[in-house]
Amino acid sequence: MCGIGGIYLKAVVELSLGPYLQRMLDIQRHRGPDSDGLWLTEDRQLGLCHNRLAILDLTESGSQPLHSADNRFVIVFNGEIYNHKELRSDLEFKGAVFRSHTDTEVLVEAYRFWGEDMLQKLRGMFAFGIYDRESKNLFCARDPVGKKPFVYAQTTSAFIFASEIPAVKQVQGVNKDYDHAAIAATLLHNLRHIPDPHTAYRGIKKLRPGHAMVVRDGQVQRTWRYWTPTPSIDAITPNHLREILEESVKLRMQADVPVGALLSGGVDSSAIVALMQAQSSSPVHTYALGFNSEDEDLRRARFMAEQLGTRHREFYFDPEDQWQIFEKLLRIYGEPIMLLPLLHTYALSRAIQEDGIKVVLTGNGADELFYGYTGHIRTLRVSRWLDRLAPTRKLLSPLKSTRLGWIAAKPGERKATWYRRLANSEWGHFLSADVQADLANVAAEELAYWGDLCPSLHFIDESNFVGLMVENPHSVTIAGDLPAMAASVEFRSPFLDQEMVSFALATPADKKIPDLKNPNWLKAILREAVSDLMPDALLKAPKRGFGMGIQEANVLKGPWRQLARQMLETADDAQGLFDPELIRTEWQRFIAGTVPANKIAKMIAIQIWLKTEKSDAS
Repeated sequence: MCGIGGIYLKAVVELSLGPYLQRMLDIQRHRGPDSDGLWLTEDRQLGLCHNRLAILDLTESGSQPLHSADNRFVIVFNGEIYNHKELRSDLEFKGAVFRSHTDTEVLVEAYRFWGEDMLQKLRGMFAFGIYDRESKNLFCARDPVGKKPFVYAQTTSAFIFASEIPAVKQVQGVNKDYDHAAIAATLLHNLRHIPDPHTAYRGIKKLRPGHAMVVRDGQVQRTWRYWTPTPSIDAITPNHLREILEESVKLRMQADVPVGALLSGGVDSSAIVALMQAQSSSPVHTYALGFNSEDEDLRRARFMAEQLGTRHREFYFDPEDQWQIFEKLLRIYGEPIMLLPLLHTYALSRAIQEDGIKVVLTGNGADELFYGYTGHIRTLRVSRWLDRLAPTRKLLSPLKSTRLGWIAAKPGERKATWYRRLANSEWGHFLSADVQADLANVAAEELAYWGDLCPSLHFIDESNFVGLMVENPHSVTIAGDLPAMAASVEFRSPFLDQEMVSFALATPADKKIPDLKNPNWLKAILREAVSDLMPDALLKAPKRGFGMGIQEANVLKGPWRQLARQMLETADDAQGLFDPELIRTEWQRFIAGTVPANKIAKMIAIQIWLKTEKSDAS
């Protein structure tokens, strides 16, 4: 796990790359504090840089930028390729010679032998850039569900990329005007972040998950989607799911450094820790955070840790510390994002790093893939109702211009249509009327893009697939990168394995939710698959999300109330996007109990980011 960066100048441009690349290294040092590297082409038109968090092959052989055996290709890579041993064997059969035991070298040699087709062979999480010194092509790609970030800018003089927005933003020529449509998207419904490929800045973008691009002479030549979400053709049984999970955990325990785990006491993390402990000769280090020692999350985690014999530590919510963490994460992330569990996760990651643990397994993604939230019961009811209406969809076309237009929309478009209808009402609470009238709905655009790729026609599957790819990265993929890497720790998510995702896409909803009247048996096929790994008291316990004992409304009306009030009473209009008077009114309505906490929390995140952004610029 690392931080990557690079700058590729256009042929006629003269710019000293060294200082900008060095600043990239300084900005992203938390992502890889063990060592760093910088490489420039002889003509100084391209430079690559890398911050290393050493996990596999701790020797200098694993340092980056790394050159292929024939010296033609140079790579900077962030992530892990879990099937690197299998790929290494295939490549050695083809004549490749390896000088290290790293997955990075496997990646660059895979490109040397297979070219762009190598993307179809990778099992892991990744974002990388590979430069071909002969063709002068820079090949970049990101893993299928976006576990690793890839941020870039195309300017009139260069192509710039990095793992984090601030590293790109500091380079000369990047357009740093606010992207009003992108920022406004965070205020819509379930979103708590800016959806890819957008950022808070007009001149900075993110490479979509499952996409790749080629850059030549400092200019993007083409961008394409290489990943097609495809359901598994294997048996959809609890036993097969168990086999996939066991292999996924085993692959993610590969490391030359200690491996630990987050343990909430829920089904997902408990199953992972149980499988880890079964494969480990010593107690697994486990970590949990709750409101106080009586928190139900901590009670469950404590109980499971005792059952498994792990080396367990628990931590408690500290509101003053977590406000400071909030500010820190927004500065690192470089744009608005709001989710209290991100702060809890950083607090845990900081303690984990202090314990000398570099790699941590988490249960991220299981609820999204196997329908583990109580709200999924309502969604399944709606989905079945829409299935019954499907033969009459053409007759429902008059509804398209009403708030019920999503019912008449075709499969793949329904969530997007819903977001389009929400915009007018939800934006009106905060946005300047003049700006709102011409604002694009980028959230709806992305929901439509991914919705069209959903392999199922059922609404519940569409809703959860676009949730994974667009609505919920703040609690899944971003949550697996931002708070951990800010503390120099690598998170690995067995449930986000490619084989697991394909299995989940093939699993019918009635195997995930067999009984609409039993909210304690959600993600049923997963519970059946791991039923022997934990006591029934945990297996059948009511669903609790991570940090459920620390409610947003209680925090905002309690220990954070004064800080939040000051932040919103002096609200920044974000270059004309917001109406500060509306923001102050919404705060008063929240205190009075007529506005939900999530709406205010998202605006607080935006305002902290705005103040941080201006402070850093001054």
